[in-house]
Amino acid sequence: MESKQKSLATSSSRSPGACADSVFRFFSLPEEVSHHILSFLPVKDLIRYGGLSKKCKEFQLSTPSLNFEGFSHLSNNRHFRLLSCLDRFLVLRGDNKIRRFRVDWNLAVGKTASFYDELYRVITWVHVAVKCNVEELDLKLTIPDATTFELPLCIFDCGSLRSLLVECDKVLATPSVACSTNLQYIKLRKVKIDEGFCKWISFSCKCIKELHFEEVEVENITIESLSLESFSFVCPSYCDLRQLQISGEKLEEIVIEWRCDLPSSTSFSVSAPNLKSFKWTGNLLNHQSLGNLVCLEKAEIFLSPPADGYNFDNTFEVLHSICKVKVLVLSEETAKALFREGHIPAQFNDISYLGMDIKSWDDDVVPAMVSLMKGMPNLNTLNLKSNHSVNIPKPEECRFDRTYWKSQNLPLILELKEVIIELSVGNIELELARYILEDAKNLQKMVIIYSPQQSNLIRGLKESKMNSTAIIVFQEKQRK
Repeated sequence: MESKQKSLATSSSRSPGACADSVFRFFSLPEEVSHHILSFLPVKDLIRYGGLSKKCKEFQLSTPSLNFEGFSHLSNNRHFRLLSCLDRFLVLRGDNKIRRFRVDWNLAVGKTASFYDELYRVITWVHVAVKCNVEELDLKLTIPDATTFELPLCIFDCGSLRSLLVECDKVLATPSVACSTNLQYIKLRKVKIDEGFCKWISFSCKCIKELHFEEVEVENITIESLSLESFSFVCPSYCDLRQLQISGEKLEEIVIEWRCDLPSSTSFSVSAPNLKSFKWTGNLLNHQSLGNLVCLEKAEIFLSPPADGYNFDNTFEVLHSICKVKVLVLSEETAKALFREGHIPAQFNDISYLGMDIKSWDDDVVPAMVSLMKGMPNLNTLNLKSNHSVNIPKPEECRFDRTYWKSQNLPLILELKEVIIELSVGNIELELARYILEDAKNLQKMVIIYSPQQSNLIRGLKESKMNSTAIIVFQEKQRK
């Protein structure tokens, strides 16, 4: 015990020198490196840092990244003092450049009488940031429901602004079309906009490269841009969007998560000849046009048929639009919806990777898989995931055994090099794995993912392994 106290005392006696040495080394760093380190601090810690020394104060006032966040649990008195402190801090900064300004502020906290004064201060901070040539502005504001709110127009006139993120659960007023901007990145989350806002983006955002809508309330989206490279519309729950039209020669990435109550009255069209990555989650629609995506490299399609019925020929066009893709990932429902017994399978001559997320290996999904695979003669990687959360009784007899798979004469069997199969509760995937192990002569690696309860089911695969030169990995799925 005595030696431990002595050790602590020695450590304590050295700490001032060690601290001074650390501070000296921090000051010796290039200024941009020091500023980058300080950019991770919320403003309350940045202000404390400035009180350590005169040099620290200089760094505090010159750091170009400010984070006004982390003040949601303060009493009214402390909240008022905080506002005054932040106002004074911005005054002391003067015209020092602000590269990035983030405000995460709950305006619903505190007395109603002081709300408008607090809102005025927040808007004033934004004006200060614009005056200091802000480049990235991130606003997350919690505002009472009965309050109207408009973004300061100075934001859209700010010539230095390159990135804008807004989350406030309020209607965003549409800027004037004559209000040109240099914005390259826009992300809107939990806001309400009208068609005019999209028109402003199309006509006034000539430099826009990335545009992202997340849980945005809007009925019609029409975006036409010569500079846009990435677009996303993500709404996990059902939404009121009725029309989505995206057009751009430079578009390389599109992500859509869109579920609607009446798919028959909605439309989706894309004109993006240079699109490389496309992800679409939601409903199949009666009216959809993806064009001919000849440059597409990766497509992820997770669609379910609408409850009010759909035109098969329209949905089959989706398959043909992406036929040049190299990497394809499908949900089970999509595969079933795009398959019709006796229909000539689409040709995917360029596909090298196929991934599928299968809820249940049943009599419907297997023919759909076979139909797709017959059109993929150059497939060399197959990844089949299973959903263990669905409790499906184990069949007494497997219709789709190795003989069935062999009788399909799948051309891909000669090209397969890597296969990943996650076992479900039946025998179908086991028979498929056995068929691939014994007939895929160029197979290099197979990974079998199984649960602890399935240990006895893989014995037959280990026997098939003896007939294959591929590396076989049996990977037990971890218990949750």
